[in-house]
Amino acid sequence: MQKQVRYSPSDFNKVFWFGAFESKVNPNTGVSVPTFVEKEKMHYKAQRKTITQRYALVGTALENTSIIVIRHSKLSDQYQYLKIVDKTYKIIDCSIDDSNNYMTYDFLTIKESKGVN
Repeated sequence: MQKQVRYSPSDFNKVFWFGAFESKVNPNTGVSVPTFVEKEKMHYKAQRKTITQRYALVGTALENTSIIVIRHSKLSDQYQYLKIVDKTYKIIDCSIDDSNNYMTYDFLTIKESKGVN
């Protein structure tokens, strides 16, 4: 039987926004620019990687990624981008726990994004 992960509710003390890039017209130039639009607010917990995990990722596409933990939500696989403070991140991988347990968590692997990519 798989061990169930448990976190305290107070661990989820940081906030991010799920969202999407939409074209907005720059009023100064009249050019359409992709702009991040906040859709859904969520609380999260930052998950640290062990030294072994960090060394294993060196030289791969996942080298400069972070992991955040959220309570299980249907929104996890509906969005491709999220915003933490003033930085935009692309969701690289979603590890979704859709088991029938009382408290389940989703692990999102994210990477800083400079826009739509």
